[in-house]
Amino acid sequence: MSAVTETAAVTAPVDVQPHPGPTPPMPRRAAIGVAASASLLVGGAFATVWFWIPLAIMIVGISSIPSVIGFLLAAVVFIYLMRGVDYVERVRSEAVFGMGIGIPARRLSHYTGFQRWAHQQWLDISSARFWKGVAHHYLRMIYDALITALAVGLVVFAFLAPAAAIAIGNSDPDAGLSFLPTPLAWILAVVALPAAVALVVFAPVLDATIDRWLLSPSPTAALQQEVSALADARQGAVTSAQTERHRIERDLHDSVQPRLVSLAMTIGLAQTKLDSDLPTAKALIAEAHDDAKNALVELRNVVRGIAPTILSDRGLDAALSSVVQRTTHSGIPTTLSVHLPYRLPDEVEACAYFVVAEALTNVSRHSGASHAAVTVRLDEATQELHVSVFDDGCGGAQVVDGDSGLDATGLRGLDERVRAARGTFTVSSPVTGPTIITAVLPCAS
Repeated sequence: MSAVTETAAVTAPVDVQPHPGPTPPMPRRAAIGVAASASLLVGGAFATVWFWIPLAIMIVGISSIPSVIGFLLAAVVFIYLMRGVDYVERVRSEAVFGMGIGIPARRLSHYTGFQRWAHQQWLDISSARFWKGVAHHYLRMIYDALITALAVGLVVFAFLAPAAAIAIGNSDPDAGLSFLPTPLAWILAVVALPAAVALVVFAPVLDATIDRWLLSPSPTAALQQEVSALADARQGAVTSAQTERHRIERDLHDSVQPRLVSLAMTIGLAQTKLDSDLPTAKALIAEAHDDAKNALVELRNVVRGIAPTILSDRGLDAALSSVVQRTTHSGIPTTLSVHLPYRLPDEVEACAYFVVAEALTNVSRHSGASHAAVTVRLDEATQELHVSVFDDGCGGAQVVDGDSGLDATGLRGLDERVRAARGTFTVSSPVTGPTIITAVLPCAS
C-alpha cells in the first residue's frame, strides 16, 4: 500500500486492552514441592551476586544527576533491566506455582519515532506497575537469600554438632566445639537437619504469597483499565460512525448524484425532441436508459458498502470470497484462507468484512502489488478473530491521528472501526514493502 493515501497510529493510544473473553482455567500447582523448593534455593544463590547489580545501576544514576547524560543512560538501562526481570519473574512464578496471575495494564505512548520511545520510558518508570515489579523482585530476592542462608547454616551446624560432641566425648577440648555439652550437641544435630529441610519445603508458601500480592493487578488498576478500554471503544464507535456518514455522503455526491442529474437532463432534452426530432429523442431515451442502469449499479455499490446482503445471508466466508474475486478480476491475484468453525456475532463479521474490503480496495488502487493474500482465523482458545491482509506492493502505509472529516477514511477509518469493537489494529508497512494489515477482534460476549 502506498504512503500517499493512508495515514494513523499503528495501535490505539490506550492501555493494554483487557482480555475479551474468558480464558481456560490453568492448573494450579502447590506452593510446596520439589519445583518450589528448587526455585527458592536457586533464587537465593543467584541473589548473592545479582542483588548488587540493579542497585549499583540505580546508585550510579542518582549520583550522576548533575551530569544529566549519565543519569539518563543509567535510567534507561535500569528500566530495560527491570522490564526483563519482571518478565522472568512472571515466567518463573507461572512455571513454579501456576497461579495464572494476570498482567497489569501498560500504558502505551501514542507518539511516533524517537518521541514515542522516550515517552514510553517515562510512562513505564512513572507507573505503579513498574515499581511494584521492582519491589517484588527485591523482596523475593531478599527473602530467598535469607531462607537459603539459614537452611545452609542449619545443615552445616547439623554436621558440626556431632563433631563437637565426639571431640568432647574424647576429652579433647581443642578438637571441637567445647562450649556445647554433649547431650545438647546431639539434640541440636538431630533437630537442625529436619529444621533445614522443613524450612526449604514450607518457605515457598510465602514466595507464592509475595507473587500474588505484588504481581497481580490491583482491583483499582483493573477498573481503570476497563474504563479506559470502554472510553476508547466509545470514541472509536463515534468516530467510526462519523467517518461512515462522510463516506456515504461522498459516494452519493460523487457517483450516484451526477448520474441522476445526467439522467434528468437527458430525459428533459428528449422531451423537447419528441415532437420535432423523433430519432434524436429515441437516442436520448436510450442514453437515459443506460444512465439509469449505471446509476442503479453505483447505488448498489453504495448499499453494499453500508450493509452487504451476502454477509448477513451467507456469512463471512462467502462475503470475503466475493471481495477477493473482485480484487482478482481487477488484476491482482488474491488468495483467501478462512477458518471459521461457526458463525460469529454480526458486529464482528461486519467489522472483519470491512477491514478486508477496505484493505483490498487500497491494494487495487495504490499498491502496485502482483499478489495479495487474506487470512481469517478464529482462535477458539481465546475467542479472538485474527484477520490479516498481505500484499507485496510498495509500502509506507501508516495510520496517523487527525480530525474526522471527508478524508477520515482508509486505514484510520479501519482503526476506528476496530477500536469500536474493542479490538486491536496494526499496520506493518516498510517503505520497500510488503504491507501487512492485521486486526484482532474479540468474539466473546
